[in-house]
Amino acid sequence: MAGGEPVKVDRKLVDFLLYAKELYERTDGEMNVMLGSVLRLWHDCREMASEDPQNASIPTREALNEANAHTDISLLEIDEENCTVRISDAEASIDVGALGKGYATEKAAEHLRRTGAEGYVLNIGGNISIIGTKPDGSSWTTGIRNPLDPAGPHALNLKLADTSCVTSGIYERYFTVDGVRYHHIIDRETLMPADYFSSLTVVTKNSGLADALSTALFCMSYEEGMALVEAMEDVEVLWIFPDGTKKMTPGLNALVTE
Repeated sequence: MAGGEPVKVDRKLVDFLLYAKELYERTDGEMNVMLGSVLRLWHDCREMASEDPQNASIPTREALNEANAHTDISLLEIDEENCTVRISDAEASIDVGALGKGYATEKAAEHLRRTGAEGYVLNIGGNISIIGTKPDGSSWTTGIRNPLDPAGPHALNLKLADTSCVTSGIYERYFTVDGVRYHHIIDRETLMPADYFSSLTVVTKNSGLADALSTALFCMSYEEGMALVEAMEDVEVLWIFPDGTKKMTPGLNALVTE
């Protein structure tokens, strides 16, 4: 119903979209749920490549530029009082892939805390949310996959307690055209798959924030990303570069275990 009248929605959806707008501001626009028109082009090409690999192709630059003209966050209009949402541009669409799973994981964790859970691990499609510790008081061990050899030994292991851990990488959702791999994390500047890193892991209390940051930081240079992280509290990051080089925040280094 983009371009039409405001749509009445549940208050929970209003809260979710308001949080998405907040994260847009906190990440200087890198986490933009209004990138749907661009992401749809890449999604369609990935689906077509899966069905017919011999004729796989990527979106044209003309199509990407046209789609990008319909991604401004201001196109998402939220009326808190009346619980309505409107997308003012008929060609625009929402894509919550960078946030939805982490946000839902955080809500599940909140429910468990309310019901008295003291030691619990949620693994929702790779979004790890940890409540408390193991029964003996020790931390849980979480392995970070090696993006250059996902089936091989972990890149490293982390000892985690009462926090969340989310990884974004190039090794799960992708397709190949003329020998070139195109993954699903799209840089808003180039409208192409981001090429700074092979994998990026965020450890922070809130799983929704971790999910959003793992995508946003993936599309920023290491220097830009480190500056953003340093301006936040209690956010730790592991960057794995295409050549396998690892860089991490000091706090994450302290979490590394055998």
